Parts: sequence; C-alpha cells; structure tokens
Amino acid sequence: MKQRRLIASPLPYFSAHLSNLKRHRLTRPCSQFSNPMPWLLMLALALAACLSPGLSLAGRRPPVAPAAAGQSKSAGGELVCPQTAAIGEPFVVRVKLAGPAAQASLTFMGRSTSLALRVSGPGAEAVAVLGADVLDARPGPQDVVVRVTPLGGGKPRTLKASVELLCVKRPVERLTLDPAMVDPPDAELPRIGRERALARQALGRATPQRLWKLPFSHPVPGELSSIYGIGRILNGEPRSPHRGLDLEADIGQPVIAAADGVVALTGGFYYAGNCVYLDHGQGLITMYFHLSEVRVETGQRVARGQVLGMAGDTGRSTRSHLHFGVSALGRLVDPAPLFLYDAFP
Repeated sequence: MKQRRLIASPLPYFSAHLSNLKRHRLTRPCSQFSNPMPWLLMLALALAACLSPGLSLAGRRPPVAPAAAGQSKSAGGELVCPQTAAIGEPFVVRVKLAGPAAQASLTFMGRSTSLALRVSGPGAEAVAVLGADVLDARPGPQDVVVRVTPLGGGKPRTLKASVELLCVKRPVERLTLDPAMVDPPDAELPRIGRERALARQALGRATPQRLWKLPFSHPVPGELSSIYGIGRILNGEPRSPHRGLDLEADIGQPVIAAADGVVALTGGFYYAGNCVYLDHGQGLITMYFHLSEVRVETGQRVARGQVLGMAGDTGRSTRSHLHFGVSALGRLVDPAPLFLYDAFP
C-alpha cells in the first residue's frame, strides 16, 4: 500500500511542522501517538499562515539561541541554548569564549563530542547541533555541559545550561509490506545484526572537525510523503516510529549531499537498501536510504550538493523514494528544522 502523501511540497511543510512544534503540539504529559486528524488540521492551518503575504521561511526559522534561552555565563565565556525543545527536534547551541582556548568538549544526555573552536575577536566560539530521539527520550530537563581547557594550561572551566524536553503527540500510519520485511526469515537475522552494528558504529562517530553549515540543502526536490516521528503499523503490527523524512524521487534521480562531509558508511542493507552515511563532524550524521545506485566510497570527502547516488526502491520500501535521516550524537532527530535556518556558517 502506498504511503499517504501528507503535503504537496517540502518547504511549506517544514515551516508548518516547526510552527506546530513551537506553538500547538507541545504538551506534557502525553502519549506518543494520537489520532492524525487534529495534526493534519493544524498542518493545514499553519500552511495557510505560511502562505500569507509578507511571511517568509526566514521568519519561522528555528532559534539558534535567543536572549531568553537557557544560558550559562562566567567571566570566561557563555553557553547559550534554547530553554525548550520538542523531543525529536534538533536545536543549535552556541559557545562564546572571552579568550583563546586549547580545546573544548560538549556533553549532552551522556554523549560527548569535541568542539571545533573558531577565532572570534579576542576569544573563540563554537556551535553544535543536538537533539533527543523520539524512540526513547522522555520529557524533562537535560543539561548541556561544555568543558573548556584554557590555552597554555590552567584549570578547565565548565559551562552548563538546561534544556526542557517537551513531548509531542504524533499521528499514525498503516502500511502493508512484504511479510519478509516485517518479520524477516531466520536466515537473514545474522545479516541484519551485522548491518545494525555497522550503522551503530557510523552513528557513534564524533569527529572534531565541523564540516556542516546551515541550512541543509535538500537531497532531492521531491514531495514529502512521510514525516519524522509518525507511528508505524506494519501489516497490522505496531513498530518503531518513522525516524526520518520520506521524499518522493524517481528511480535514477540524483541524490545530493545536504552538507559537506566524509562518507562514513555505504552498503546494501536488508532494511535500508543501498545507503550512504555522511559524517559532517561533531556527531552530526546524515543518511540516504533505498538508493538504486551508490556513487561514493567510504572515506571520500564530499561537498554540499555533490551527487551521492541515485534514488531507488531497494530494501524495505513500497515504492521509489528517498528516506533522509539525521543523527545528532547518535540520536535520530527530525531533519525538517535543519532546512529552515538562515545562512549559518
């Protein structure tokens, strides 16, 4: 059964989706999924607002870190992040240091990365993309901790700010698939285990160099057919929520890199089909699934907009399309807001 097409074009959806996260669907406590009709109605209302005269996508971009956001200040620096973030919503944090530093690292929800420091006046600054996974995150406060080692030695400094994770109710979709793609044969289980181990290793990368810039480029121009976080019932059985975006693409249509990066993994996987994992640095990874052809190799450096492969319908797929995913420090988050930022070097 073909997936229901939720909205005609990805750009209005991204703005509508973010508007819902910020203004309509933030509730605590909540169940993970809900009836889809209120959600779709809110999408339609937000889409109408997005199409009103004088309103641009830039006016609805995710906040980097407004003045009212969670902050940690000291004589030596400042850590700024949003006060709240929906579970599954990626967000940007910024570190501003008053003087030069030898190194800095960030920890969020038990996972860490080195930060790429860039000179900013007499000091330095760094940014990172973080987020919580809709699969297993729970609402409540989470600390962002940055440890800074001064240049020339000295006692490390610690900056800490808190982000309140908020629950989001999401719709559910039902799909009919080849039974082997829902309950794979025993003979395929070792293969699936090996592929999951490779994927975990790729998603666990946290290389110190930051290659990404925002906003992300769209990997394909096609229409959106399935959103992040939507509940999935496959052949009548509840399964994990969808942790990416499905974008319409014809077989053989070029798929491009959303940002500069290094190819962390390629392969022909049971569920993902022919796939590419791109490492953009500091734990930010993008994924491109169900390709008919892969045109890059592991370890290859690629530029934003470079062709990674051709769209297809390999793996667990009901039709030709691209599944596009984003991982922040090993947690799969919604790619949609990362298309919304104004130019962010």
